[in-house]
Amino acid sequence: MQIRKLRKRTATAIAAGLALPAATLATASPSVQASEANLLTNSGFESGLAGWTNVGTAKSAYTGTTNPHSGSTDLVHGANGQWSVNTVQTLTGLTKGTYTLTAWVKNNGVTSAGLQAYSCGDTTQTLDLPTSSQWQRVTLSVSVRSSSCTVGIWSNSSGGTLQADDFSFTRITAGPGGAMDVGGDITYRRLNAAAGAQYADSAGNKKDVLDVLAPQGFNLARIRVYNKPGNFVTTNGQRYQLQPGWQDIDDAVKNAQAAKARGMKVLLTFHYSDFWTNPGMQIRPEDWAGYSQSQLEKAIYDFTAASVQKMRAAGVTPAYVSIGNEINNALADVDRWTTPADYFALLSSASKAVRDTSPTSKIAIHLTTPGRDLYAGWISDAKKYGLDYDIMGVSLYPFWTDMSIASLANFASWVGSASGKPVMALETGYPWTLKASGASETTLIAGNQLDPDGPENYGASPEGQLRWTREFFRAMHNTGKVVGISYWDPIAIDFADGADPNGWIVGGDNEVEDTSFFDYNRTHKALPSLSAFRTW
Repeated sequence: MQIRKLRKRTATAIAAGLALPAATLATASPSVQASEANLLTNSGFESGLAGWTNVGTAKSAYTGTTNPHSGSTDLVHGANGQWSVNTVQTLTGLTKGTYTLTAWVKNNGVTSAGLQAYSCGDTTQTLDLPTSSQWQRVTLSVSVRSSSCTVGIWSNSSGGTLQADDFSFTRITAGPGGAMDVGGDITYRRLNAAAGAQYADSAGNKKDVLDVLAPQGFNLARIRVYNKPGNFVTTNGQRYQLQPGWQDIDDAVKNAQAAKARGMKVLLTFHYSDFWTNPGMQIRPEDWAGYSQSQLEKAIYDFTAASVQKMRAAGVTPAYVSIGNEINNALADVDRWTTPADYFALLSSASKAVRDTSPTSKIAIHLTTPGRDLYAGWISDAKKYGLDYDIMGVSLYPFWTDMSIASLANFASWVGSASGKPVMALETGYPWTLKASGASETTLIAGNQLDPDGPENYGASPEGQLRWTREFFRAMHNTGKVVGISYWDPIAIDFADGADPNGWIVGGDNEVEDTSFFDYNRTHKALPSLSAFRTW
């Protein structure tokens, strides 16, 4: 979670793949009218290259008949000597939205290749293709913000061959959900209730908030754990504290039991601090102040193991355990840049504690704002130091990144390929309103002067939140890399015009009620957009 006043994220662009200039291709590509579920003509090349245009090195793209993925014919890129070629179609009459371009590919030693989409009213979007002697299904999410779009496949090489077959280009639409864990952070549930919060379903029936969420397909409960919330911390010359008696392991166990009783999986998230952590702030717990590296490794092992054991003793085995929160640069004040061996030794201690106490739990790493250099460096270091983990976690907000759904999904797909791990979107969110609950208050989005929906225009309304969340979930699922999504504070509510009992700090405002799934009435009624969890 972004903490106001302490740090401000910067948008990070996604590196573009190799492709020929869009202007060159636009004049050469045939126009295909979009009218069916799969909008592409001759998607399996059974009619040769009809409907497709090759641009680039002559005779380097053609149809072949040797072991196609299906049917009798596929597309082949290859030539004697260096080549660079694009095989594309341009579609017209499109409706703005998020689309999915998929293909089956077999990259037999081609130097560089990728799926691509451009001239779609957005930046060029591309997905690098893996080298493989077996057929693999690959997926590119595409943001379409005009009535036409050019899509296809490119390659640059001086050897090998690229085979491609069974393309599809479809618009993301609402459905009955699928096999992916979708939920969000419920840590404030008991704190909110103790402060007098009342929740209701869309019909106005008052219920425990979990009884409102569960019937809507909300099946993953993220629960944060701090070492001793309530201890004071000092940062930027100011003292802060979290609410004493909440958000510790005892509180987490009670929330986890309630979530399990509703059929939800539990995602246990350790902050390894008495306070919020993020890339700009990883303050070690007060009890660990002055510890040596070896003492710190033991402390992090002991705390992790004891916490997981307490939860399992209460009848809950976490499906996922996140060892740290947005740990890009540090963990418990140990810097990844200056002392990487020490930083990864702490993570290894945490990982071992989970393996020793809950071997079926999947260990997640949580980094933040998308950036290929950051993630590539972290993944490389994790391999170097032998870190044992199962899942790469990413924070994927449209307003912190200024990225479209398609770009967020393509980054998640790249992370999966780069790490060789399944991916989880461990934080995301979208506003249903531009206004704060209190007349004198400012939301986190407005306070940081962020564009609510990044480069897209879904609208900050319950309808916009519903559509964005559905399309985000579906795009993530369609990558084939993402196994779960945890929405940031879907149960956030605001109690007063000013400081709230559930503020981000004691004496602070809540600030994120605009991205929750409950309205501003005294009994907080579920918004229609909550149905996104079962209709994506």
